[in-house]
Amino acid sequence: MRPPQAPGVRPTTDKVRTALFNILAARGIEEAIVADLYAGTGSLGIEALSRGAAQADFVEADRRQMDVIRANVRAAKVAERAKLVHADVERALDRLGRRYDLVLMDPPYTQPFPAAIVARIAELGLLADDAVVVAGHASRVEAPLVCGRLVRDQDRRYGDSSLAFYSVHGSGR
Repeated sequence: MRPPQAPGVRPTTDKVRTALFNILAARGIEEAIVADLYAGTGSLGIEALSRGAAQADFVEADRRQMDVIRANVRAAKVAERAKLVHADVERALDRLGRRYDLVLMDPPYTQPFPAAIVARIAELGLLADDAVVVAGHASRVEAPLVCGRLVRDQDRRYGDSSLAFYSVHGSGR
């Protein structure tokens, strides 16, 4: 996998990525439609595709990182199931136009927790029934219990990194 090219891009560590997909394995991600927001190197979406997801949309604002993602999906031999969207996540949400079973996001830890983005994903109708949104964040930052219609089901800590899992209130898991 090609490394980040843009300054400040912090790929999800192997430890956190492994923990994430072990948790998601219980849900089953085979044939899932996935969004990898703040995609960076594309490692989360590529991992989902390698575990049987049907399609992954990679959203990244930095052009250099788009080249990295493009090279990485080719190297992983999943390019035919990958769609690359070069845009700021906030703007891209209006253009995605499909419903996702799984939304993965690992924004820069220098930014505040993306509560408004998490809420907007549900508002725009981008989530399939029983979908889950996973937001990576710095462990020193508290993930909100509620983001719009989405409720935090769990928040797992892995050293300096944490993963907050959200679902539509009442959908359960």
